[in-house]
Amino acid sequence: MKLPNSISTLFLSASILFSANAFALGEDVSEEVSEATRLTSAKEKLSIESDTVVLYAKGLCCPSCAIGVRKMISKLDFVDRRRFNKGVELDTKTQLVTVAINNDSQADFDSLSKAIDKAGYDPAKAYFLGDTGFVTRSIALSTEN
Repeated sequence: MKLPNSISTLFLSASILFSANAFALGEDVSEEVSEATRLTSAKEKLSIESDTVVLYAKGLCCPSCAIGVRKMISKLDFVDRRRFNKGVELDTKTQLVTVAINNDSQADFDSLSKAIDKAGYDPAKAYFLGDTGFVTRSIALSTEN
């Protein structure tokens, strides 16, 4: 079926606008960094802020798109919304999400993983300071039914 020229033009214009939105807003869409770079950045973030966890959300490369991650994570009870921006700091260059945890709470990695997934990203890893020092753990959701 052939579409009238005006409809074809409308679809083409909309496609161009949507695909170029981040660039038109002057936002930086980041490329994937190496695991070593991400690990170094996570360690730095944890050394600066106490009572935090750092999460790797695969695909988190556009600042505007990443706002959904903040929205979903900030709803969790154990998040200290007084810190950062509603308890969440987004770093699209490294695809890391730093979450402030309330002093009397512990991070629930299952809830964090589900929140990242609901926001449209793949939860991959959590970085945090444990009793023995720096810890890396998988938070990927199971694909089994």
